[in-house]
Amino acid sequence: MSTTPHDTRTTNDRPAGPPPSPTPPRGPSPGTVFTWLTFGAVMLAAGVIWASAIQPGIARMWRSTFAGSEQATTRPGTDGDLAAADYYTCGMHPWVVLPQPGLCPICHMDLTPIDPDKFTGEITIDPVITQNIGVRIEPVTRGPVVRTIRTVGTIDYDETGVRDVNIKVSGWIEKLYVDYLGAAVEAGQPLFDLYSPQLYEAQEEYLLELKRGTEARRHGGTEATAPDLLDAARTRLEYYDISPEQIEALEQRGVAAKAMTIHSPHAGVVIAKHANEGMRVNEGMQVYRIADLSKIWVMVTLHEYQFPFVQAGQRAVMTLPYIPGQEFEGTVIYVYPFLDEKTRQLSVRLEFDNPNGLLKPGMYANVELRGVLAAEGTLAPRAAILDTGERQVAFVSLGEGRFEPRLVRLGVEMSGGMVEILDGLSPGEMIVTSGQFLLDSEAKVREGLAKMIRGTLVADQQAVVAVAGASELPSLPAEARSALGAVMAAYFAIGNTLADDTTDGIGPDARRLADGVDRLLDIEIPDHPHFWHRHDEVATVRGEALELIDADDLSAARTNFADLSVALSKLVRATGVPQDYPAQVQELHCPMYRAGQGGSIWLQPAGDVRNPFYGSIMLECFDERSTLPVTGAPE
Repeated sequence: MSTTPHDTRTTNDRPAGPPPSPTPPRGPSPGTVFTWLTFGAVMLAAGVIWASAIQPGIARMWRSTFAGSEQATTRPGTDGDLAAADYYTCGMHPWVVLPQPGLCPICHMDLTPIDPDKFTGEITIDPVITQNIGVRIEPVTRGPVVRTIRTVGTIDYDETGVRDVNIKVSGWIEKLYVDYLGAAVEAGQPLFDLYSPQLYEAQEEYLLELKRGTEARRHGGTEATAPDLLDAARTRLEYYDISPEQIEALEQRGVAAKAMTIHSPHAGVVIAKHANEGMRVNEGMQVYRIADLSKIWVMVTLHEYQFPFVQAGQRAVMTLPYIPGQEFEGTVIYVYPFLDEKTRQLSVRLEFDNPNGLLKPGMYANVELRGVLAAEGTLAPRAAILDTGERQVAFVSLGEGRFEPRLVRLGVEMSGGMVEILDGLSPGEMIVTSGQFLLDSEAKVREGLAKMIRGTLVADQQAVVAVAGASELPSLPAEARSALGAVMAAYFAIGNTLADDTTDGIGPDARRLADGVDRLLDIEIPDHPHFWHRHDEVATVRGEALELIDADDLSAARTNFADLSVALSKLVRATGVPQDYPAQVQELHCPMYRAGQGGSIWLQPAGDVRNPFYGSIMLECFDERSTLPVTGAPE
């Protein structure tokens, strides 16, 4: 049998050939691609289906992670103080705070320990940075608490120094000595010469009695009536404003004068003149009005909020724009006991000395009323206080770049940029007056971080609903309780219907509501016979209920229901919820409905929120809730 001879040559002896080509890579087969796509679709569907099932577990995991345990949030032996080293955060996502090291669940970066200073109320800033951002400090001091009120006043006459010169006999002015307005007169100075038949007759009578008395004494007579008649004649002349000196001159002259001079009984300035030479004057006529300007009044008006800071005897300082550099000191002499009903302002009267006559009635003046409310108080610069409306904060410098935010309670604001501190600061402490807004931003960041660690989880918080005041009535008759209960039951039924996004069936409930109001109005409230007259909102409740009887448009019905709710809330706050009503009645506020008017309210029994204005769209929308008072219950 022939065989193929074995080739005994080595590879070196074999002829050289080309190297083998590499095997080209193969792509996935169509079957493989289809398999992977099918697997991906199945996993995606499973994720969607099971998302709701695994979500609670994930939430519980994060809840336990963020809430932490007591051992994780405290250091051993620190009595509950926060252990900042046990908390970690992400530099990219600072809202991530975990009680143990690890990776950020968002970006998977390593978590870093939180600075321990961020868990304290203090803020530490490098002194160089505080210099660069312009932080300035000033001390808290002690001093008198002075309230300064600035206002504008009008200079007026001192009414107690205004006098009239009137004629007491009819006659004619023969000669005028003071013949223009504004003339300064002294007491006893001649004003005018008056011819009067009555005055001439009084002179003759006086001279006659004087002559009879003289003759009687000369002949040794003892007529008793002579002195009395003489005194009567003299008194008559004096009552006509004839001075004793003029009567003495009359005695010496022995002849009655045609005209007698009338002298000024007062000193001052003539502010009214009704006399001319040759003029006839009658009894009781005002010839001159004379005002004493050695003292003047200044009338100022104050606003209502300034009333507590003004009282009689208080010091006042006045300046005039046309007399710069000079101050006039005066006193508050009277605070009027009533307001101007139109302007809601109070009038105050001040008194100033006017020895040089610089102050002239009719001038406008700038007035400062300075009242010392306390001899000594704690004072701070007003610029140091950050006022958010709900709280006032000041930053106390502790030195070495450390600052502490303090809640303060303010008193009276004073002139010079100072304010009284009632609580929160002590004299001698240094507070920040410039740059505190930057410190406040940092403080809020740290406050939010501390609250995140210390605070109770919102899911564990129990709702607290405050009672909205007390009712006006101490009790309600049984009939009134029944009628009011029927009104509220019908109202709640209408609200539930609107919360279901429909108006079906509200007509009968609206009719029951209106009938219940009619029953209420027929019931007299003991010891309050005019109660229904004072609360006209009951008419609004009835009117809106009648509007709802035929309502078929949901939007219009909700508008009527909003007006009905406001009126019914006022009524129930006044009457109180009947003591035997089976549920608490609460008032809720929806900020979205009628947002331009501040939102709307509605009433409902305590329990799940059912917003009648939005229904299924936002059934639980509300931001405030309060419980209406029970009749006769204390506030």
